[in-house]
Amino acid sequence: MMRYGSQYFRPPHPKREDWRGDLEHMRALGFNTVKLWAVWNTIEREPGRFDFSDLDELVSLAGEQGLQVVINLIPEGAPYWLEAGQEDAMYTTARGEKVTFTGAENMPTAGWPGLCMDKPEVQRYIERFIQTLTAHYAQNETVAVFDVWNEPHLEPMFAYRSEILCYCEHSVRTFRRWLREKYGTLEELNRQWYRCYTDWEQVKPPVRMSTCTDMMDWRLFWLSNLRRWLRIRVAAAKRGAPDKPVQTHVAYSAIVGNRIQGGLSNEVVDEFQFAREVDIFGTSGFPKWLMGDRHVLYHLMQTEIIAEAAREKPFYQVELQGGGGRNGLLGTEVPTRRDITLWNWNTLAAGGKGVLYWQYRAEPAGLESPGFGLVGLAGEDTERSLAAGACARSLSGPVLERAVRTLPVNGIYLSRTSEVLCYCNERREELYAQSVTGIYEAAYRRRIPVRFVHADYADRLWEEGLRTLYLPMPLSLSEREVDALLRFVQAGGTLVSEAFPGLYDEGGRLETRNEALRALFGLRHIEVQNSLHSGPIAIYPSDGSPVCHGRMYRQAAAPCAAVETLASFADGLPAVTEYRNGAGRAIWIGSFLSGQYHDTEEAAAGMLLTRWMRPEGYACLEEISCLGPQEASCFQPLVRLLETPEQWVLIALNHTQRETCLRVRFRAGKTAQGEACHELHLPPSDGRYVLVNRRAACRADGERGEKSDEEK
Repeated sequence: MMRYGSQYFRPPHPKREDWRGDLEHMRALGFNTVKLWAVWNTIEREPGRFDFSDLDELVSLAGEQGLQVVINLIPEGAPYWLEAGQEDAMYTTARGEKVTFTGAENMPTAGWPGLCMDKPEVQRYIERFIQTLTAHYAQNETVAVFDVWNEPHLEPMFAYRSEILCYCEHSVRTFRRWLREKYGTLEELNRQWYRCYTDWEQVKPPVRMSTCTDMMDWRLFWLSNLRRWLRIRVAAAKRGAPDKPVQTHVAYSAIVGNRIQGGLSNEVVDEFQFAREVDIFGTSGFPKWLMGDRHVLYHLMQTEIIAEAAREKPFYQVELQGGGGRNGLLGTEVPTRRDITLWNWNTLAAGGKGVLYWQYRAEPAGLESPGFGLVGLAGEDTERSLAAGACARSLSGPVLERAVRTLPVNGIYLSRTSEVLCYCNERREELYAQSVTGIYEAAYRRRIPVRFVHADYADRLWEEGLRTLYLPMPLSLSEREVDALLRFVQAGGTLVSEAFPGLYDEGGRLETRNEALRALFGLRHIEVQNSLHSGPIAIYPSDGSPVCHGRMYRQAAAPCAAVETLASFADGLPAVTEYRNGAGRAIWIGSFLSGQYHDTEEAAAGMLLTRWMRPEGYACLEEISCLGPQEASCFQPLVRLLETPEQWVLIALNHTQRETCLRVRFRAGKTAQGEACHELHLPPSDGRYVLVNRRAACRADGERGEKSDEEK
């Protein structure tokens, strides 16, 4: 279903006397869902004695209003009786500091951050809490979903970003077991790490950035380990309530991070692993608090990455900023009606199935006070709550509920190992995040629909309809990835890559033969050359197009005879080349162009970045164009497509603050007769969707249905 509503209860707030009236008001706004926190230390205050009375009353009141309930389980608010004698399971930094139980910005009842689940005893306690709670509500029809992990990450890391965790004895032991499974023998580990161990007990996780190969494994282990923890939580919930769906929601896309700083290695978040373990996936979003002046654009990008991680599973905005954020004495800027409206349209355009706000009432105390309230201090409506209600009523319905993303033909490649490699080299995750963001921004500014493509799914590129793929900062490539990319090109795809593709393997080891560069692009690596002190790197196109610039480094390379040089560096070395292979072609750009574009928005760089993308973006479209004057702004109107077997859902969204009109033309035969061309007039900061009948051959029943003229 399309879920619209709000997070409401985080014990002990709000006050009990407000519960009934607030839930009635949610229903009056048009909401259909409320989310409630189940914090462990408020429910199991003594070992084995569970008190669900607060939740029971709230679930009953929600049911009276016809609201469905999502229960968010919070083991990170651990009961105080658990702490004594468990020093060995406390999260431990590389310096040996133990993180004891305390309060946190999002944990009024304290007990944060809980204990490390690598200790089997702690794992069993958490499983018991989850299974007991889910069993309690297994037959309750009002409880619709269990969210078993709120923003999964290595829990203390949001407060310990300068540290590396966790080095408790149980995590070290689990790491050694993971290494045994990965490498098989100590001799193989020695070979891969360049070590001389004689016993597995000598193997320790690295505590600083140095040799890189061990830190690569330490971070990749933790990404895998948290996925294992999530799998344990899901299994416990399913034992308690086998017929209820289970979800989790990440704090953000770790590939880019809220502030375009990444988060894959530092906070240990991997949406592409987590999404595989649950029935429903989601994300938080606090755009005006965390994403800066371009929050509308960056929120869309984050949401489209989460959509790709979810793939065929439903996803939605499980938390969306409802009021001011928490920075500063009295919080940050409060969202407007415009913000709420555009964030909702972003979610729909990415294929999301609704929005829940964080949160309904303002926080009464602590560092989050007086922030986040969707309604006023007395529970009265605000422009935010009224906009949220309007979106709930208009952006729902059976067609939108059933519709799935139509996959664009242009793709941006996402590499787990390339980002981890950047982290392992002086903790520079932001370089990779900015490169991914730069190519997305270049396409967005030209209204070109794109999708994200993760390395985990590289084997399906051509089969999923991809035709052009851009590789930002592809420092690390495995043999499997190189083979998959080569097949994509030979099948007819256009591959565009920045400098140093596959310079390192997936373990962070230098590929001295640089086979990826030769096989994919017909080039021989000469050397790495930097411009860290001489500024951007000029690229001169051979067709006379404007000069553009790369960032930080250039790759000196020699082409084979079959390679065509499209642009050169100032000294005449190739800067952009094209290599025909099979039915397709591979374009190489010898610097980090997308990261430079993120910094400068240089028009010439943006044109080169998107030169090989298909501007209409979808196989079923022939044209997307903007009619009339265009605003000189970093924000643009855009088009996205969803589909059911019977209909296209054509979504036009206007991120600008002036009226505009978009023309969208379908290819011949892709729609019912007379529905090929649409001109959508868009008011400022708003969107519309049109239901377009697909041609009869695309229909599930093979019959032409009744033509729909619905527009919103």
